[in-house]
Amino acid sequence: PKALLEHGGKTAIEHQINWLKPHVRKIIIACHKKECEEIAKHIGQLDGVEFSTELQLLGTAGATRKAAGKSKANHFVVVHVDDLTDIDLDALLGFGSDTMCVANPRLNFGVLETDGFDVKQYRQKPVMRNIWANCGIYLLSRRSIDTFPERGSLEHDIWPYAKMKAFKHFGMWKTFGK
Repeated sequence: PKALLEHGGKTAIEHQINWLKPHVRKIIIACHKKECEEIAKHIGQLDGVEFSTELQLLGTAGATRKAAGKSKANHFVVVHVDDLTDIDLDALLGFGSDTMCVANPRLNFGVLETDGFDVKQYRQKPVMRNIWANCGIYLLSRRSIDTFPERGSLEHDIWPYAKMKAFKHFGMWKTFGK
């Protein structure tokens, strides 16, 4: 599972738990039954951490809706496990719900400008200042999550139609996995 991919000597799920724990009362890990079992073996029992297990894949929207059912909270920080960041969660919480965190992506390769066959300019791994990318981190209200389908994708079924605010992050943001 992506949650068990390592970065800097820790798994993705360990990074996420350590980042979230000081700011939230409960962490609910949403995943398919087999993945939940593997993750649980790796992290063991942790106070304030529980699983929302899917017997059939529900997609990111369906999984979010199901996981929210395990809490009485009115607001949720929803995090994709393969995004690592230093987003200031207190600032995000203060920004308000129905917010998507965005950042300027950095390309993993050099880019160049050419004039015919001549290289005019070369830039190694540039930050794309005029483009905003989804960081995979959201602050959502229960009211919004309750409208999500039982099966479906945040990326294809929700975000293209949702009214969201953009929390612009200028710090560290990395994504790993496929």
